[in-house]
Amino acid sequence: MEQETKVVFKGNSEGLVIVIPEEYEFEQARKEIDNKVSNAARFFMGAKIKVTYRGMNLTPVQEEALKDIMDEKSGAVIESFSKDEEPKPNQFAARVVQPKPVPGRRLLFAGVDEGNCKFVRSTVRSGMRIEYDGNVVVIGDVNPGGEIVATGNVVVLGTLRGMVHAGADGNREAFIYALSLRPTQIRIAEVIARMPEDEPESGTLRPELATVKDNSIVVEQR
Repeated sequence: MEQETKVVFKGNSEGLVIVIPEEYEFEQARKEIDNKVSNAARFFMGAKIKVTYRGMNLTPVQEEALKDIMDEKSGAVIESFSKDEEPKPNQFAARVVQPKPVPGRRLLFAGVDEGNCKFVRSTVRSGMRIEYDGNVVVIGDVNPGGEIVATGNVVVLGTLRGMVHAGADGNREAFIYALSLRPTQIRIAEVIARMPEDEPESGTLRPELATVKDNSIVVEQR
């Protein structure tokens, strides 16, 4: 039987947090991180991320060894690798701000108001990948394992639980909007945010808009 993996990857406002059990030996941690990074390489490809870790104490040599794994196996640019502080309870991968009153006629679009648009009139299920040079509107849900990659904006008129990459050509003006934002990963240009694995679902729709501000993905309730 395959041994249970206890190393956990989580997102924060700047990139990735690796949680390593304090009782682990370094070699065990190294092998599990190598395996996880190799399996998730497509989610990191081309991104610039800062990696921090929690739990196990590492020496500078061990930190450099794990950074080398991330550099070689993730396909991302690893800007730093360092010890991180413990998170606050129920902390979202992106920085969340409270909604501000807006005029009734204002559109949700934060800058890209025109262009090609593809409508997907069904749920994007696990294993499906939608890739389009323009904006994508999904009239349905995006399930875990489903992927959307667009050079423009992505709008999900349902629950987003999969992976979405807006502004895939590097456009930081793109946005992601969903009636319920519960993604495994969202990405705008090269900026990445993830939902913590232990984040509970409220069971109610809470429309949210994700944009890039100050090199972080900011999520606003709408």
